[in-house]
Amino acid sequence: MIAKSKPAVGYIRMSSDQQQDSPARQRRDVQALADRMGYEIIKWYEDHGLTGTESSKRKDFQKLLADAKAGSFGAVLLSEQSRMSREDIFDCMQHWRLFRDAGVSIITCQRGELKFDNLGGVITAIVDQYGAREESLKLADRVVSGKRLAVTRGQKQGGLLFGYDREVFDESGRLMRRVTCRETFAKPMNWSSRLVISKDHKAVEAVRLMFESIAAGASFGGVARDLNRKGYLTMNGKRFNATAVRRTVSNPAYVGRIVAGRKRRGRFRSLNDEGGVACENVHEPLVSLELFNRVQWVIKNKPKSSNSPTPGRYLLTGLIYLADAGYRLHGFTMSHSGRKVVRRYYGPPSRIFEEFPDDSDRPTFRAEVIERAVLEKLRQFMSDERNKRAIRTEIDRRTKKAVANVSRIESQLADVRAKIERATENLALANREDIPGITKLLAGWREQESTLKDKLRQANGQHAPSPEAMAVMNRLDEADREKLAFANRQTVKRVTLRRERRGVGTRHRITLWDGVIELRDDLGVAGVIPLTDDDIRSPGRWREVADFICQRGDVVYFRDVCEHVGLKGSCVSRLLAQAVLSGKVRNLGHQKGWIATK
Repeated sequence: MIAKSKPAVGYIRMSSDQQQDSPARQRRDVQALADRMGYEIIKWYEDHGLTGTESSKRKDFQKLLADAKAGSFGAVLLSEQSRMSREDIFDCMQHWRLFRDAGVSIITCQRGELKFDNLGGVITAIVDQYGAREESLKLADRVVSGKRLAVTRGQKQGGLLFGYDREVFDESGRLMRRVTCRETFAKPMNWSSRLVISKDHKAVEAVRLMFESIAAGASFGGVARDLNRKGYLTMNGKRFNATAVRRTVSNPAYVGRIVAGRKRRGRFRSLNDEGGVACENVHEPLVSLELFNRVQWVIKNKPKSSNSPTPGRYLLTGLIYLADAGYRLHGFTMSHSGRKVVRRYYGPPSRIFEEFPDDSDRPTFRAEVIERAVLEKLRQFMSDERNKRAIRTEIDRRTKKAVANVSRIESQLADVRAKIERATENLALANREDIPGITKLLAGWREQESTLKDKLRQANGQHAPSPEAMAVMNRLDEADREKLAFANRQTVKRVTLRRERRGVGTRHRITLWDGVIELRDDLGVAGVIPLTDDDIRSPGRWREVADFICQRGDVVYFRDVCEHVGLKGSCVSRLLAQAVLSGKVRNLGHQKGWIATK
């Protein structure tokens, strides 16, 4: 027995959740390999149900690469080379280089240690990697071919269909069970199914109502609200929204037609590559073809909104969030006084109104109040000389780094293009038996060229906040709204608002607001600027009373408040109680008046 003294790690990957025995088998084989070669497995990395063609999406594999750089082990053990990657040769070479530079050996049960210090070892690794890649391509071809055959036989591809049940048949064609549209059922691989109109009459009514309403000119959101008011629910027991309605009335399956390949899906092959496939009259239609075509015409010819957003109309678009709800606030306008007055607001997205049409707790903010508070805080922050110097230094540093990164990628791109040019010339002079190999290399280099182009575009967009934006932030009073909106996006990461509800019983209740402005990480300064309730003033006449008492700086009596607000009796008592509830005002006792707390 060889003493276990050399630290190593094991890596396990399976492509599909159906490979139930694969992880255990791989672990057993890798452990046996470690025992034979005198390695001690100190850690296992496992990616289950993940393809080997996209290493960036495998979390444990990314951890393995990071740990290899740390130098805590000397080898990574696998059952076979394809478990590490089924990527293109050039992509996989990047992983090999990382392990080689870190001094980590790659050892497989199939081939032993991958040797990169001699030409024979490199060629063997490349040939095996090429074979693993080709296997993925062949598998993709088989999957697409199987989907095409299933569609031509009338088998629907994808998930459940609202308003239809499934009749499930075994391999002999005998009906085994009927599965409703609200029920999940995983049929065996060799069984088949057929769509039939659902016994759930509410679901059928909901689908037909959608088509009839859209054909009559109703909006998607209006149809969703109508369905919710009438008590209809989706397959998942949830309320309808505009997206669900749009997807339903656009689906040709409701006229008995199965269509696949309308969109490209698949990394290597797709039904869309050959124009898709369709099969007519495969099940009983739920709506008539005439109604379906009329709905498609209505959708295609829906008038587009002419109110396109004006640049700079909302200075905080995409930046402002509500903390306790977790969603982003959007800008919208609202008419007042018979449409004579139009005001700008920030409020929840339209889906909140569609999902909860009866919920009154949907906060909205006057846009000028929020924008003025944020701009004033930014102006104060930018007026500090230390902050100015730190930001200017960081901008210079990041700009130089971005330029260097762009130069490096451009150099790599030039090298790849030179290889492509030489290979193209060699292809014209090559022997017949050499042409397939040169063609494969040429295809790999062209793919590498495309990847580098994408990286170059990303690098060109990863500059630090521009000096022009910083100049605008230093002259907020002089800048127009379009420049202010651009400067905000270059400076602010997000604005988060939080609310605190205070109340005594049901008579006196108020809502106080606060929040933070988070600056972008690449500004070079610690960027969290607090917002207080005094900055974000929600509507309420009690604020007028609190401000009046604070400005007086002395004891204020009931009659003074009545004269100031022009009200009497219980109305003023309620406003004073709310002012006290806010913590800005203190009651001195019976007939002793009120005074500011600070």
